[in-house]
Amino acid sequence: KSVDLIEQSTGERVDPYAFPLDDQPTFDLLCRGETKGIFQLESGGIRDLLQRMKPDHFRDIIATNALYRPGPLEGGMVTEYIEVKHGRKQAEYAHPVMKEVLEETHGVMVYQEQVMRILNGLGGIELSEAYTCIKAISKKKLPMIARSREQFIQGAVAKGLKERDASELFGMIEKFAGYGFNKSHSTAYALIAYMTAYLKAHYPVEFMAALLSGDIPGRNFKKKDSLVEHLEDCRRMNITVVPPDVNQCEGDFTVRDQKILFGLAAIKGFGPTAAAAVVADRTQRGPYRDLFDFCQRIDPSVANRGAIESLIKAGAFDSCGAHRAAWMGVVDRALQSGASALSDRRAGQKGLFEDDEPEDGPEHASVPNVPPWDDRLRLASEKEVLGFYLSSHPLAEHEEALSTYTTHNTVEAAALPGRTEVFLGGMIASIKFSHVKQARQGSTHTKYAMFDLEDMTGIMRSIIWPEDFARFAHLVEADKILVVRGTVDKRPGSEEANLIINELIPLEEVAQRFTKGMIVRLDEQEQGLQRLDQLHEILRGYPGKCELQLMLCLEDKTRVLCHCDGMRVELSAELRQRVGDLLGPGHIKLIGGPSPSAPSNGNGNGYNRGQQNRGAPARR
Repeated sequence: KSVDLIEQSTGERVDPYAFPLDDQPTFDLLCRGETKGIFQLESGGIRDLLQRMKPDHFRDIIATNALYRPGPLEGGMVTEYIEVKHGRKQAEYAHPVMKEVLEETHGVMVYQEQVMRILNGLGGIELSEAYTCIKAISKKKLPMIARSREQFIQGAVAKGLKERDASELFGMIEKFAGYGFNKSHSTAYALIAYMTAYLKAHYPVEFMAALLSGDIPGRNFKKKDSLVEHLEDCRRMNITVVPPDVNQCEGDFTVRDQKILFGLAAIKGFGPTAAAAVVADRTQRGPYRDLFDFCQRIDPSVANRGAIESLIKAGAFDSCGAHRAAWMGVVDRALQSGASALSDRRAGQKGLFEDDEPEDGPEHASVPNVPPWDDRLRLASEKEVLGFYLSSHPLAEHEEALSTYTTHNTVEAAALPGRTEVFLGGMIASIKFSHVKQARQGSTHTKYAMFDLEDMTGIMRSIIWPEDFARFAHLVEADKILVVRGTVDKRPGSEEANLIINELIPLEEVAQRFTKGMIVRLDEQEQGLQRLDQLHEILRGYPGKCELQLMLCLEDKTRVLCHCDGMRVELSAELRQRVGDLLGPGHIKLIGGPSPSAPSNGNGNGYNRGQQNRGAPARR
């Protein structure tokens, strides 16, 4: 799919089998762990391994596939490989044969083929028998294992190895055989992984469009799916995704002018058959003038009312001269118009406007003069049919406040070890209430809640148990925006993370409870340092307990952060208004942290993110 899209947008037909295997941009991408969508290298754990390993040769990619499995991870083989690779440790070889076989993997037994060569080269066991030995070990056939052990020790001793060392080496082979991986298999995987990484490094727009198209079948609109994750990756990669449009988009995601056009088949209730019909008619007869024209041209058995309403909610008719509320108000009329046109076509009659239709469309194409949907309804409709918020995000206006008073976002929190306490901010969705079978001793509460906490980066499944739910039940409602204190919960051996919630804090209360202080920025070039006296007069009129910092941005580009230890202030709305009037908007930043005037409830250690990220000077 990527190759086809590259040919369409560049005229060049690339051959993945001709990609050079020493391409530096490809290895740079792998070293950064930017491998979402890369075959076999997508999971969080393997991305972390790539960042530690820093692969710089195709052999490292082969080894990664073989090493990232429970046995090698638990046995310390992965760490050994990385330490030796980066020169932090010397590989140890019991015999020259061992060095010859294991040097390419830094002294670590990684592949079954290596074990066969050791059994053969050091123990004198025929290669065919060496493979049989490995299979016997994996199936725990003890008599066969005993015969192989005796033969190997005899052969190794004859090659100069001490009997004890030979016995220990066979013990290592026995342990390895339980999780050994074929190098031939791993190499095939590695080649496909390298090809896809090369495409992502050199043709990112076409690669991401192909990846998104592959995500369309089996979409799950009830939770965040892979298509949404890959769209978020597009945003991080600064790739523009053009919103759905019946006059531009095709069924799959396509590329035009180094932008990705949204795939119509990815819209809920509007599958590939309907998308293909829309594109075919548009190609044959030109763009759709409006919703009426669309309904007259597309058979309702292909695109029914639900499919058309999904297109409207997705914004696919926004370019046709009216807003979504207006189009939704005329769906019935448009469908009736389409049904009438279909009836005429079946009867062999030509429509009144088919030959000489004015540019504004037929008379019945008028739309009601109604106000557009408010942001809340528009965004909720987008989320319903696309699985994500397209034109904006309900949390966008609260982004600064949430980043000031939280320690992590949901993606960062999911990567933390279990039992880590965090403060997250976001919006509640997908609530499910239930009851525990029995209340805890000394409690009468059994009802608890599970819900998704959604922020600008992703979603974290959360649970609030009965005692805490009893305290905060009034805050557990759909679309409620708040800050939560909780603990990351992970099952042993699983990368999936949930959040156990201990406290819910309404967003409107957060600033009052957890503002530690404020930073006032004064720019010498904009305001002049003479404003300092005026600023001082304002600040001294509002004594309080919150800390004050002053950021001076001097004309020579030096930034000086002054901690005003002798002056503490009360962070009232009036004070912030007066400072804003003097210096202009955007010159005050709040510092997240437990306010000296408010009880911290023992949770203050989580509220320093705003200070760390926003108050640090570039230079002193």
